[in-house]
Amino acid sequence: MRITVDTNVLISALGWNGAEAAIIEMVLDSELELCLSAQILSEFYRVIKYPKFGFTDNEIDGFIGKLLPNVVLVSPSQSLDVVPADPDDNKSIECAMAGLSKYIISGDKHLLHLHEYEGIIILRASEFLQLNLQVGYF
Repeated sequence: MRITVDTNVLISALGWNGAEAAIIEMVLDSELELCLSAQILSEFYRVIKYPKFGFTDNEIDGFIGKLLPNVVLVSPSQSLDVVPADPDDNKSIECAMAGLSKYIISGDKHLLHLHEYEGIIILRASEFLQLNLQVGYF
């Protein structure tokens, strides 16, 4: 199953042992295919450096170094204007569309408010895990 995650999911997976970390572990275990774009990775590198997070360069590089070999990198060919309240969030939808993801996993209220776009379901990490446990994917 192919998914896309946004920046806040990546940051949460790096720093805390919650649903986001469980999803990234599933990617590392080849249970899920993760689609990312250069735009999402660029935002991750910009935001993860905020002093409030306190991550070291080694922690960040180790996380991304472990993750990248397990990622499907996509180059979105279309620009979308689906999230007028926060246009930066469009990059997650563009990535999911380009990568043919079934889900976008996010903690962002603007994306979550959409619930779905063009058949791509948008939900929180905990909701994704619960839904897919019920359906029996894992």
